Amino acid sequence: MEKLKKHLNYLFVNTTPGESTETWKRVGKSTEWTDTMNAKTTTYEYIEDSSPTDVIESYQPSTSMPLTAYIGDPVYEYVFDLYQRQEVNANTKAMRVFQSKNTSDKFIAQVTDCTITIENFNFATGVITFMMKQGGTPQLGTAAVTQSTDSSGNKIWTPVFTAD
Repeated sequence: MEKLKKHLNYLFVNTTPGESTETWKRVGKSTEWTDTMNAKTTTYEYIEDSSPTDVIESYQPSTSMPLTAYIGDPVYEYVFDLYQRQEVNANTKAMRVFQSKNTSDKFIAQVTDCTITIENFNFATGVITFMMKQGGTPQLGTAAVTQSTDSSGNKIWTPVFTAD
């Protein structure tokens, strides 16, 4: 049994949507990562039951990310660009890589289309908060993540996703 550790779970954003290949950058300068599942349900009032029955039809996960602004952080630069342009078609992809390993000793992962909405930018605290909302069906698979450093000593995480 192993306790979940936040630094061993990865949330990546494609910072070059519309390009032929994804540029995955890790969301790392946030103090929060909570996936809200947003279950869509239908309630049935069956004649034989005294109480209603809810049936889950689908999920549409979303996460609100308060990102501390560091100039030079590629995720901040991408989100700030959406903010300053007030982009209304902010569609990209997200990759979640979970600490859990499957039987082949790779990390369980998923890639999803998503829409990014800027919620607020607090200049006093230096935090820009954006919402990532899933669209469509997630592509399930596994991922390997390697870590390196750039010439300035900044950490770089590189995921390689393999679809199931």
